[in-house]
Amino acid sequence: MAVALFGATLAVIRLLLASQRVIGWVLAAAAIAGLLHPFVAAFARKLPRGLAVLVVVVLTLASTGFVGYSVVQGVVRQEAALKRAAPRRAAELERSHRFGKAAREFHLEERVTRFVDEVPQRLQGGKPADALRSAATRGIAFLATGILAIFYLLEGPRMAATVLGRISDDERRARLERVAAATYHRGFGYARGTIGMALAAGVFGYLVAKAAGVPGAAPLGLWVALWDVLPLLGAFIGALPIIVLSAAATSHRGLFVAAAFLAYQIFEAVALQRPLHKRTVKIGPFLTVAGGFAGVELYGLGGGLLFLLVITLAVTAADELAPEGRPRPAGSAPPDGGEVGEVGVVEVDRGRPAEDLAEEIGVDGPVHD
Repeated sequence: MAVALFGATLAVIRLLLASQRVIGWVLAAAAIAGLLHPFVAAFARKLPRGLAVLVVVVLTLASTGFVGYSVVQGVVRQEAALKRAAPRRAAELERSHRFGKAAREFHLEERVTRFVDEVPQRLQGGKPADALRSAATRGIAFLATGILAIFYLLEGPRMAATVLGRISDDERRARLERVAAATYHRGFGYARGTIGMALAAGVFGYLVAKAAGVPGAAPLGLWVALWDVLPLLGAFIGALPIIVLSAAATSHRGLFVAAAFLAYQIFEAVALQRPLHKRTVKIGPFLTVAGGFAGVELYGLGGGLLFLLVITLAVTAADELAPEGRPRPAGSAPPDGGEVGEVGVVEVDRGRPAEDLAEEIGVDGPVHD
């Protein structure tokens, strides 16, 4: 029996390894469908669902194609300039009187040269041979992922309803429906908010690098956006290349750039991240770093983002399945599976029935004494 179980385990592992590309397509399509579902639901209020999906898909392809082409063109055009200028700026910093000794001990020029040479390869994922093989099948991957995403947008609600309908126990079905809905809304809400903050940080990094005269502002801004996914100090860590290259020109410029990014990091943590965590879920830096780097190492930039989404959904589901009685984030579903509404306190006459009071003040739903 033990030998049979061991053999079955090996067979399952081998099957998963052989199917990892298809599994990646399925997960990526599910992630895209989850991100686009609110827009489809909004259009479906006025249009048939099929037509709503078509409108969202066309708008998404048009906007991402235009923005993506513009960004990629800028990154590719400035990448060569960055590879030439960054090591030269690092060498100038090694020869400076104020920072020269520390820069030489850190081998700054050598590390900067290695950094600008290896980052594009690391973002592609794997070794150069793996990157070439993935590039050869990239068109098939995009086509398969797009078709699966459209299928999920069209049939996703019906599939979910079918799965829930097979659960005979009403209480268990209601609890599973509540957990699934809250996990989706909180998890994907966190993902959308994180993507928005990363885009804002990337634009800010690009503008600061441009104003400071740092070469390769577009790829450096993209680098800031990628690191901004990390909570607490992600944007500032991603801005270190901009700070170092600006300090190579003048130390005062480097200090000004560092202060600008530190101020932005504080603003993001207080004004953006904290409200997002209250509405959705809070993911710690350790899980973010571990999942992000594991995904980038295996599947490149897309894999890193997909791993982060999976971790976010897992943490959210675990939080929803935790024992009742803990504080719940604003906007999450209540334990009874009802809708979230406004809560008020009204001074009432204890002798009057609660139902009469509810009808008088226009409250829909349960009323508690």
